[in-house]
Parts: sequence; structure tokens; C-alpha cells
Amino acid sequence: MPLHPRHYRLRFLLDLSSTILIPQLCLFVTLAMIKYEYTSISASVRVLLHFLVIPFVGLLRVCWDEYNNTRAAISLNAVPIPCVRGKWPGNLDVAVKLVRSLHDDYLMQFYAKLFDEYGVDTLNTRILWGNQIITIDHELVKHLLTGAGAEKFHKGYYWQERFEAFLGNGIFNRDKEEWRVHRQIARPWFARERISDFNIFAKHTDRTLEIISSLITKGGSTTRAFDAQDLFARFTLDTASEFLFGKSLDTLQAELPGQGRHAIKMGPKGSAIDDEFGSFAWAFEDVQIKISTRMRVGNIWPMFELFQDKTEKSNAVVHDFLRPLVDQALEKKHMEDNKVGDENETFLDHLAQSTDDHDTVRFQLLNMLLAGRDTTSTLLTFVIYFLCCHPEVTTGLRAEIFNQYGHEGRPTLESLKSLKYLRAVLNETLRLFPPVPMNSRLSESSPCSVPTNNGHSIMIPPGTTILYNTFLIQRRKDLWGDDADVFRPERWLRRNLNDTNVDIAVDADVLESSNIQGSDGDGLRKFINDPFIFLPFHAGPRVCLGQNFALNEASYFLVLLLQRFKSFELAEDSMPEGSSPPLYWKERTSGRQRYERIWPKSSVTTFVKGGLWVRAIPT
Repeated sequence: MPLHPRHYRLRFLLDLSSTILIPQLCLFVTLAMIKYEYTSISASVRVLLHFLVIPFVGLLRVCWDEYNNTRAAISLNAVPIPCVRGKWPGNLDVAVKLVRSLHDDYLMQFYAKLFDEYGVDTLNTRILWGNQIITIDHELVKHLLTGAGAEKFHKGYYWQERFEAFLGNGIFNRDKEEWRVHRQIARPWFARERISDFNIFAKHTDRTLEIISSLITKGGSTTRAFDAQDLFARFTLDTASEFLFGKSLDTLQAELPGQGRHAIKMGPKGSAIDDEFGSFAWAFEDVQIKISTRMRVGNIWPMFELFQDKTEKSNAVVHDFLRPLVDQALEKKHMEDNKVGDENETFLDHLAQSTDDHDTVRFQLLNMLLAGRDTTSTLLTFVIYFLCCHPEVTTGLRAEIFNQYGHEGRPTLESLKSLKYLRAVLNETLRLFPPVPMNSRLSESSPCSVPTNNGHSIMIPPGTTILYNTFLIQRRKDLWGDDADVFRPERWLRRNLNDTNVDIAVDADVLESSNIQGSDGDGLRKFINDPFIFLPFHAGPRVCLGQNFALNEASYFLVLLLQRFKSFELAEDSMPEGSSPPLYWKERTSGRQRYERIWPKSSVTTFVKGGLWVRAIPT
């Protein structure tokens, strides 16, 4: 019976005891077998023996595991996964390099180097002699997320352990039946009729555009810089809160981050301010940063938090911020005029009707708020970044928008479908900077074989965490072409052979059609044949419920934004100290580092270090 996820320290100490005590027991047994008196050994030699026996037994364990894995692989007609070979016992040097890379290097660069070094798409890191698999194999990911694989591989205990204090028993932190119940509760709130009402989008879009316009001086001669990442996070948080609670948190009304390099305060992700919302945003982002570090370090993460949960203070701020909302919903539940199924019922009301447990309601609410705020704001942030770097794309988008809506027309659900170039820009942004760059699954208690993209099957050891890297999969040159690192929305457009004047962007309708004719000359054809090379919203039974909501929200916002402003420029003079990309990136001969003008990072979601500081140029 596994421990509850909140008891991560006890789990780690039990694992550590096994790692340390079993070798000591082996030492005593060995000495007894050779009839050597322990007391006759000098104190210094004893210490040395007790120390050396730990890596020695660890090495024996590795050999034994490899032997068992090889036997299991043969029986399953599969091959074992290649292991990373570090220089220190237990691959601790690999763990140290990984932690350093999170702070100093380009996003996911450490993993990319490992895959290049070993020349494979799947590796076992074997940190502290434990199995942890990393992969950029889209065929393997397809098996994990769909069909029988979706029943065999789950988020699992170790995922829940990392997120328990933050997301609790919410939809993103549970498996099997408990997850199915959560999803069943949430699904009706993302039905077509609910996400086709753009009134909420309109309200908060208008407010956001007013804020941007206020930064432009009379006559439009100068424009003050602003942190688009912070502003879009407020926009999506206000939109999500009104959609879920029936009442906006009104973060767009709060003070914005200061102007000027020395007036800007760095937060865990971007810029920060010292007010009630600033405290919540800081804590919300700080928790995610620390949890993502736990994920990348692996199952040994409690070693760094034995005496203090590093997320404790920030978790308290986040949950204290939400408690009054949950209290009000539970009180409202018992009012006589609150009827189940009322047309004014909100998602929060619906949750409160299902239980009286305050923690359950709060955790589920927080799970949905995380998805509603961070994924869409990440998408919008990187779209604007690319528009700053590619003014010709901005020109093309504005031409398409003006052709459809003029200067003041408003989008509808149906009319958005005609904006093929806009959808191509969104897809290309999601490809290069997926909101969730890495995810994981845990295998069950018996070894199994999984197909790979090179035609053979690999053996997954029992109880093993598999980290699949969406960020790197969507940049693989063998899948997307030699220009996979380049932002090129045109890769999502093709000529319809029946109408040579019509460009078609890939969307949900195209994905459902397997009989498309014609050739586009690059990665699009492969994508149509295999949608698992593009997974910004996940796939399989756990595909994101809110993906259409997010795409509609982002599309609506961008239409109105580009009607009002003709272009955007990076305000590199306003970026906080320490947030500019290192100069040596320009010397790299591969990857996107040489192109980047910002420093992309990731926690649970992708973000721009220090914020995305830009200036809007009015029409």
C-alpha cells in the first residue's frame, strides 16, 4: 500500500534507508561469512568500508537491474533502454548538471544535449541508481496517452507527491476513477454553447486594450514599455475567474509593474509588484517554479526539502486568496433561492453542490484556474514576441483581420474559422513554445513493451517515471524539416487543389480528415498523418478540456489588438537586470538560442524570464 503523497519525506527516508542500510547489512554478512572480526578492523578502515560499500552495492544493483531488464526485454521481444553513464556514483554529476542548466542554459538544452550525445530518442537517467526515463519519441508518447497505454500509464504517485500541497485532489493531480469523476464534473462547462459566448472575452479584452492605449502619449509620438506577459496573465485570470466563478478577480484594475530598468522588481517568472494581486501572482508562480524543479530532479527531490517544504509559504498565500470565494459558494449552497441547474449557476456553484468539503472545492477550483490563466497567457505572450521579431507576420495578420472585420468588427465563433493565417500563427507559436513543455507518466508494477518511432519496441521497467518532452518533440528536424527551429507560420498553410486561391490552416477539422489530397513540401504532411508530433494540448482521454476555450480567447483578443495597434517592438531597454539572454547564445550553431532576444524558461508552464517588455505602435 503506497504512502499518501503528502508523506513524501517518509517515502524518501525509506528509500534512503534502503540505499544506505542494505549495503551495511551486506558488509556485516560478508565479514561474518569470511569469519573476519569486525572489531579487529581499525576505526579509519571501518569508516572507509562503510562509505565504499554504498556505491559498490549500488553498482551491483545497477548490474542486477540491467540483467533483469534484459531478461524482461527478451521475453517481451523488446530492447532495454540505454542508460546515461555519469562520472560520479549514482549519476549524481548528471543531477547536478541538470539543476545548474535550469538556471543558466536555454530551455531544455540539457536534455537536448543528452539525446544528441547518445544518439537516441529515449534514455534512462539512472540517478541514484533508480529508473527515470526521458523521451522525445512521439510514437512512445502516443502509446502512453491513448488506447491500452492510457490505462497502464498514469500520472502516478510521484507526480501527486510533488503537487499534493498545491493541487491536492484536483483533476490534474489524480488518476483513474477519481480523475474520471472530476472530468465528468468539469466537461459541461466547456460545451460549445458555453465557449461560443464571447461577451466575457469582449469585456476583459476592451479593458486590456485601454491599458495599452493609456501608455501612448498624446499624438502617439512616444510609447511607454509594458510587460505583456504580466498584462496577459491578468487578462486571462480575470477572464477565467469570471467564467468559473461568475465574478472577475479584477486584476486588470490593479497597479502594473513599474517603468524603467531599476524600477522593475523581478518575480519568480516575470516582473512583480507589491500589492494584494502581486503577492498572489508571486506565490502562484513561485510554487510552480519549485514544483518544476522537483520534477526534473526526479524522485530524490525530498532530499532538498527534508526540513522545510519550499512551497509552504507560497502555497499558503495562494490558498488564502481563494478561501473566501469557496466560503461564499458553500454559504450560497444552503440559501433557499439557490437551485441546482439554475441558468446563473457557475462552475464554482456546481462544485459546491457536489460536496461540502472545503478543500476539495478549493483544490478543484485552483486546478482549473491554473489551466485557464497560464496556458492562454503563455500563448499570447509568445505570439507577441514573434510579432515583435517578425513584422511581416504582423502585416499579414492585420491584412487578414481587416479583410474579415474592418477596423471595428467583432469576431464570432463562426467567423474566426475563416482566419486561416491567424490559426497558422497560433499553431506555429504552440509548436515552438508549448505552454506545458514537459509531462510525465508512471508505469505499472510489471514490465511492459512500448513501440517506438524506429520500428522496434523498448522495455519499460516496472514503477518507472517517464518524462516526455513535448518542447523537444515539436522541434525535431526529422519531423518538421531542417528549419524546425525557425518561426514560419506558412508551414501550417497549404494550397487546396480544388481552389488554388484558398489557403487552409490546420485545425481540428483537418485533424479529423485523413483523406486530404495534395502536398505542401514540409512537415505539415507528416503532421496530418501523425498528429502526435504536435501535442500542445495533450492527447488521448486526458486531452485538455479547455483547448477550444483557450484558442477562442486568444484569437478574439488578437483580432481586437491588431485592429488597434499596427505593430509591436521589443523594449530591451526596459528588461530587468539578469533577464536578457546570455551573449554566448549567439555563438551557438544549432537550436533557437542564436535567434532568441528573450530568455525562455519553464516551470509547470513556459514563460519569459523577467517578463516580455514591449512597446505598442498605434495605427
